[in-house]
Amino acid sequence: MSEVTRLVRRAASLARDRAATQVREGLYGARHALAWLWSHRPPPRRAAALLFATALALVSAASVLSQARLPGRLPTALDWAAVRALLERDARPGDAVAVSPSWAERARELLPASVPVLAQARYAGEDLVGVRRVWLVSLADAPGFRWDTEMDLAERAARSEAPARLGAIEVTRYDLAFPMLPLAFLPDRLAQAEVSLGGARCAPEGSGRFRCGAGPGAVEVERAVREVAGVPRPCLSAAAAAPFDAPLVVAFPSARIGRTLHGHAGPAGGAGVAPVRVAVLLDGEEIGAAEVVSAGWAPFRIDLTRGSGQARPLSLVLTSPGRLALCLDAVVLP
Repeated sequence: MSEVTRLVRRAASLARDRAATQVREGLYGARHALAWLWSHRPPPRRAAALLFATALALVSAASVLSQARLPGRLPTALDWAAVRALLERDARPGDAVAVSPSWAERARELLPASVPVLAQARYAGEDLVGVRRVWLVSLADAPGFRWDTEMDLAERAARSEAPARLGAIEVTRYDLAFPMLPLAFLPDRLAQAEVSLGGARCAPEGSGRFRCGAGPGAVEVERAVREVAGVPRPCLSAAAAAPFDAPLVVAFPSARIGRTLHGHAGPAGGAGVAPVRVAVLLDGEEIGAAEVVSAGWAPFRIDLTRGSGQARPLSLVLTSPGRLALCLDAVVLP
């Protein structure tokens, strides 16, 4: 064996011995440091307080950092102005705007009033009455953004345009495959209707508003927007401080009758839940009814085939044995 080989092996052996010594010394030092820290540990209550203070400091630092980054993640006034200009140029009757996330209610203030703004969290089971196209305004960089709205609208669309990026906002247009185009949305016709409770005519109190009876048992009927199941709903509102088991009749002027009356009913503003019977009269004859019992926005359908294709006066008859604030919408479908 050559002298060079022996020198290399000896150097390698010395390096291994030195490394092993350093590892042993490091482990000894670490054990010694841990033992010292354990022997000098604070009392349990003080340790818990220190941990809480540390966690609070970390959360506060993260909150301050998130707050500092927030303006860069939200749209500017110029971004909203660009979306407004786009809708003013390209929107048509039958269009609506959906916002994502649903809390982006500023769109109602900044976008054209001619295009209604929808603010539901999901659209898979929602009736979009009279809507042919939906302009989705997405704040993709905003806190709480999710892709649920995009997925729901994409499933309902026959086609969609490529997203247009306008600053911090993405705008995508969806053409609905099967739009719900009603012959009549009955709550919008309340101003021309006659309302009675138990055969007694209700007094009008302005356009689309009626008061039935007097005192604590009075029933107020109006076209309003009420919160049901966490979403604002345009509907026919009937609020009673006591059960109105007497029939509440809303008689609408002559309208073309389709094959189906489709609607929803639910308690507004956290009111109590009570069963509601909804009946349809044509020329004073009941041709269909539905029982609605739900704490949410419950759908119902009434067959109108017997009067389909005719222009006739139509009446809704509502009865409920319980005290509630009822929100009801109803559309006549072809």
